[in-house]
Amino acid sequence: MPIVIVSADVPEIEQQIAEMTAESLGYRIVGPDILKKVAEKYDVPEAKLSETLTQRPSLTRGLPTKKWEFLLSCIEQEILEALNTEGTLCWGTAAHLYVRGVAHALKVRIISDPEKRVRSIAETHGIDLKRAQRILAKKQGLREQWSRAAYDRNELNPANYDLVINLSQISPEEAVATITTTIGYRKFVTTTYSRNCMKDLTLESRVRHRLIPEIRDIKVMARDGKVVVNTMGLKREMRKKTETIKALAGTVKGVTYVEVQVNLDIFSEAMQSMR
Repeated sequence: MPIVIVSADVPEIEQQIAEMTAESLGYRIVGPDILKKVAEKYDVPEAKLSETLTQRPSLTRGLPTKKWEFLLSCIEQEILEALNTEGTLCWGTAAHLYVRGVAHALKVRIISDPEKRVRSIAETHGIDLKRAQRILAKKQGLREQWSRAAYDRNELNPANYDLVINLSQISPEEAVATITTTIGYRKFVTTTYSRNCMKDLTLESRVRHRLIPEIRDIKVMARDGKVVVNTMGLKREMRKKTETIKALAGTVKGVTYVEVQVNLDIFSEAMQSMR
């Protein structure tokens, strides 16, 4: 069975469409409730996990980049593990940004009526429509900044999704009917290859989660248990960094081979030579 990932520009609408779709398909739901499980498993505050999904790192809020990246990796790892079970619908955890290259994953974007959003903001805050429009534009800008900081993707770009539904002209019920019809398309049939792609993605997440507390600026690729880790480093630290990454990644369940590629950090190297 395929999996479905729903995202929207309004959390309440996202939840509504997700729950209606899951009920229609008979799917189990993986949503923000999973953060409680993540918090208990990794011994981190649930409130910090929620904050990580909406705000960029900030020293002034006591959430430095390294800690922010670690918390993201905790969430991502648990979500990907859950999505290996077919017949699952996911919402509210940014999975639409990090589930890539999995053919049986239908990624849906729901766009609410912008005029209704502006009117709602105006009524809620007791302000005029022009000011409400500025508030909405600021919210959208901050969300785009978050998605770029977290996964180097613009969440607002429709190219990130298989299906984009605008609620300006259709009802939520019609949107659900469109999703349930689309999931039946041949493109989204689960194959051995697409299952393996999901497993590879999950393994990449496990390795990244293991490395983040120790190594910054890493990119991980996995295929059939073989892992390639790319990072940057000074010439004098390349050997030690390679050994450290191999030792850490080698302990991750499912890893059978580790290759490390440490690229010379030219800027840092130049700064070191000037001292």
